[in-house]
Amino acid sequence: MSFTSINPTTGEVLNTYPEHSQEEVETRLQSAWDGWQRWSKTPLSERTGFLLRLADLLEQRADEYGRLITLEMGKPIGEAVNEVKKAATGARHFAQEGPAYLAPERIPGMPGRIEYQSLGPILAIMPWNLPFWQVLRFFIPTAMVGNSVVVKHAETVQGCALAIEKLISDAGAPEGLYVNLSVQREAAPKVIADPRIRAVTVTGSVAAGRAVAEIAGRYGKKVVLELGGSDPFIVLEDADLAKAAQLGVVSRYSNNAQSCIAAKRFFIAEQVAETFTKAFLGHAAGLKVGDPLLTETKLGPLARKDLLANTERQVKAAVAEGASVLLGGKALEGPGYFYPPTVLSGLPHDAAVAGEEFFGPVALFYTFKTEEEAIQLANDSEFGLGASVWSQNSERANAVALQLEAGAVFLNDFVRSDPRAPFGGMKASGFGRELGGLGARELTNAKFVWEQK
Repeated sequence: MSFTSINPTTGEVLNTYPEHSQEEVETRLQSAWDGWQRWSKTPLSERTGFLLRLADLLEQRADEYGRLITLEMGKPIGEAVNEVKKAATGARHFAQEGPAYLAPERIPGMPGRIEYQSLGPILAIMPWNLPFWQVLRFFIPTAMVGNSVVVKHAETVQGCALAIEKLISDAGAPEGLYVNLSVQREAAPKVIADPRIRAVTVTGSVAAGRAVAEIAGRYGKKVVLELGGSDPFIVLEDADLAKAAQLGVVSRYSNNAQSCIAAKRFFIAEQVAETFTKAFLGHAAGLKVGDPLLTETKLGPLARKDLLANTERQVKAAVAEGASVLLGGKALEGPGYFYPPTVLSGLPHDAAVAGEEFFGPVALFYTFKTEEEAIQLANDSEFGLGASVWSQNSERANAVALQLEAGAVFLNDFVRSDPRAPFGGMKASGFGRELGGLGARELTNAKFVWEQK
C-alpha cells in the first residue's frame, strides 16, 4: 500500500509514499517507548533548549515549508508561510514559559504539592488542513513536558509528514522523541491498543474522534479531542460594522475556509443586517481566487476532490431547503478543486444541512430580533468550539460571551488559536485542551506528593 499526494490546484499527482509495514510499526513504537525513557529524564532546561533550536529552523525554512504546504493542500502561500512562523512562535513561547507551567503546585494548608510529570508515548492522529501547525502545536508542549510522540499524519500530506520528522531530527531531537507513522486509518485501532501508547490526541472529524475515543476507552487511555466546529459570529446592533464585516470575511475564508475554528454561522441584528451584509459581500467578492502559489491569491482550491463535491452538495441542499444565494454558489470550471466565496441567507434553522459543519467557503447568514434570540440560535448546534461577539458595549459583549456554549469566545475579533491560551471545545467539538498552561499540563500525570515533616 502507498499514499498519494495530489496537487489540488491542478489535480495532478505530486508524489507517492510507501506505507510502513507491521514490522516497521513495531520498530517505531519501541523506539518511541525507549525514547520516552531517555527524554523524560532529560533536564527541563535541555528540553526547552531543543524547542529554541526548533524555532530557529522553522523560521529559516518557512518559505520552503510554506511552498510544500501549498502544493499538498492548496492554501495561499502567504498563509502557509505564516503557519510555519506561528509554529516557531509556539516553540519560543513554551521554551520560555514551560518551566512556570510545570512548576510544582503547593496546596494551601496541606503538607503536599502537585508535580506535573510525563505520561509516556502519546499517539497523535493529525489532519491535513493545517499540516505543520496542527502537528507542532501538539508536539511542542507535549515534548516539553517529557513525553515522546507517535504521529499518524493525514494520508494526503505525507510530504509534510516526512518534512516535520526531518525538521525535528535536524533540531537535535534524540532518537524516539518524534516517531512518524505512515499507516492507513484502519491500522490505528491496533496502535491505540498497544500498551506502550499511554494517551491519544485527535484533531479531525466528529466521527473520527468518537471512534478513537471509543477504542481508547476500552483500554483506559486518556483522549484529547479537537473536532469540528460551526462557530457563530454574532453582530449586535451597536457593533463596529465596518470592522466586523472585514474580519468576518477573514474568519470565514482564511485557510481556504477549511478550519475547525472559523466563523461559519453569522447572526446579525435586523437593524443593521442590510449594512453589514453589503459590506461583507463587498469584501468577499473582492477575494482573489486562483493559484495559491501567487502572493495575490486569497482563496485557493479545496484540498481534495471529495471535499469540493461535499461543498457542492451542501449548497444545493441548502437552496432546496429555502436558502437564497447572495454570492457564489457554483463550483468554478477548469482544473483543480475551486469553489468561490459563497454567502447563503434564509436557510431554515431546522433544515438537516443547517446542522452540518460547512468545511468550504460558504457563510450562512441569519438575522435576529433580540439578544436572547441570538444566544439561543448560536447555541442551537451540536458544536461548541469558538464564537465571536461584536458590540461596542464591553459589558454587554461579555455578558453574551458567558452565555455561549463554546471553548473560546472572541469579543470584537475573529476566532483563532494562540500558543499562550488554552484551545479546545465542548459538545461535539471535543474535550481537553491544547496550548497555554492548561494545554501544557493536559498530557501529564498530575502527581500528588504528601510530604509530612
